Amino acid sequence: MTQTDDGWRRLPEWAEWFAEIGYWAAGLREAGSNAVLAVSVPTRAYVAVLLMYGVVDRGSQADLVPVGSELGFEQARSLPVGTCARVIPVKGPGQGRRVYTGVFGGAFQNHRGQVYELAGRKGPGQRPGPISWFPADAYRLQALPWPDQPKDYADRHRFSEAFEIPAGAEGFLAGQLGDFYGRCSLHGVVVGTTSTILAEAQTVVAAPDRAGLPLQDLLRLRAVHSPGSHYRSVVLSSRGDPDEYRDVVRSCRPAVAVLDGAAAVRRWLGAALAGVTVAVVERTSPTALAAADELYGSRERSLADLDVPADLSSRVPPGVELLTWQLRGAVQ
Repeated sequence: MTQTDDGWRRLPEWAEWFAEIGYWAAGLREAGSNAVLAVSVPTRAYVAVLLMYGVVDRGSQADLVPVGSELGFEQARSLPVGTCARVIPVKGPGQGRRVYTGVFGGAFQNHRGQVYELAGRKGPGQRPGPISWFPADAYRLQALPWPDQPKDYADRHRFSEAFEIPAGAEGFLAGQLGDFYGRCSLHGVVVGTTSTILAEAQTVVAAPDRAGLPLQDLLRLRAVHSPGSHYRSVVLSSRGDPDEYRDVVRSCRPAVAVLDGAAAVRRWLGAALAGVTVAVVERTSPTALAAADELYGSRERSLADLDVPADLSSRVPPGVELLTWQLRGAVQ
């Protein structure tokens, strides 16, 4: 259901279809596919956030597998000082439980037992030094890749966030929510008009008999320069320089990149930010034909077309076209 000025209404079938396409795209990546999904639409409104919801839903199930970068005390002791890390509770949310993100100063044994340390400046004019100690038996460390880099935390406090599961989320995500909300992971990248995408993510939705919540609480979309917020997906401006982000985004191995609109497709298709790229082209755009040419060129160089699952191909919404193909070359 979605909240409107006239009350709650059921999401239209086309919205469900786009979410399922995002779910399928993330599954292609899990299977090792290197592919492009080209979607032609009458208008791009809300398509990107629906696609990303499907990606995140699939990713929430992957979080059932222990995070490879999550470290115990003995392993954390060997981390280089200056590593950007997130300190997360072991036993899940509880009263006063929070997660902390900052620069890892080291792991030590002292009179209080085994502890983690996050280091940095305590505040303006104060000397650098440890700012938090965390009992090793109650917390674990997750070393963070981009976009959380040590330089983002220079001369700042560490960031603290409540470890909480939003009411209503259990009706939308299939995975284990304690793991999903406690840890950082980059599931996808959306390239488009940042303000528009973030505004669309504020749409309030609800599963049957559940509390309503903004899609943002599920997607955790964030801008590149927003340290301190654990993330599921990152938003990049289509006006940005793909060369500035291409290598660093690839290094985090996001499952899916959504190019939201013809302008984003034209500028960013060649960047191949993720193993699977979903290219959304709105036919009303003045650059739609040029974007279509880019996509047809990619298809001509591809290895083969991909078959769309029957339950999706039989339910393509009116006015929407979908083509998929397998790219040549090794999976990133």
